[in-house]
Amino acid sequence: MKTEKIHVDNKGAGMEDALAMTEEFAKNCSLTEKQRIHLRLIAEELLGMVKTIGGEYDADMFLDGDERSCRITLAGKMKMSLQKREELLRSSTSGKNAAYRGVMDRVKEEMEIYWLRLEEGAEDSTGVDYGVDDLIGFDSRSEHKTPGDWKLSEYKGSVERQNDSERIAAWDELEKSIVANLADDISVGIRGERVEVVITKSF
Repeated sequence: MKTEKIHVDNKGAGMEDALAMTEEFAKNCSLTEKQRIHLRLIAEELLGMVKTIGGEYDADMFLDGDERSCRITLAGKMKMSLQKREELLRSSTSGKNAAYRGVMDRVKEEMEIYWLRLEEGAEDSTGVDYGVDDLIGFDSRSEHKTPGDWKLSEYKGSVERQNDSERIAAWDELEKSIVANLADDISVGIRGERVEVVITKSF
């Protein structure tokens, strides 16, 4: 079963309709009252998370699934920056960018990051090496790596070291929020200014 798509944005447009759609989906799937509440809370947190991290955005939200599991998808466009990109990927269960998979996709991803750095005034003299090895995603020990490849343990350590950052502090709170406790999986795909967040919940 799949719902219609509801357009939402950071100004609140479509939010009530999206939440009403979520409740209707839960009802049609014959979920229990507790399961319905959990699903609505996840939907609310998803909308709040994207607004907190992304600022201005335009997106479509929809749900698909059945009485056993459900996916909530929010896909749209936002003005991307390195910090937004980093924080969005931290919300992913894997910490990886789901929009890029193969070697050539990794090259495209690294080029996007490179241009974002240039747009934000970063200089090559900072010591960042944009050679072939970095573009492909391997270091000198042939270990796969990407700028968005985070582990939860590493992230918690980074938060402790950077607690003066307003946005990281905001995500630190989000990590302890409902969506982190209730969702079974969170996938984030970023391709240019297109962002897709998919939250999976099993019942």
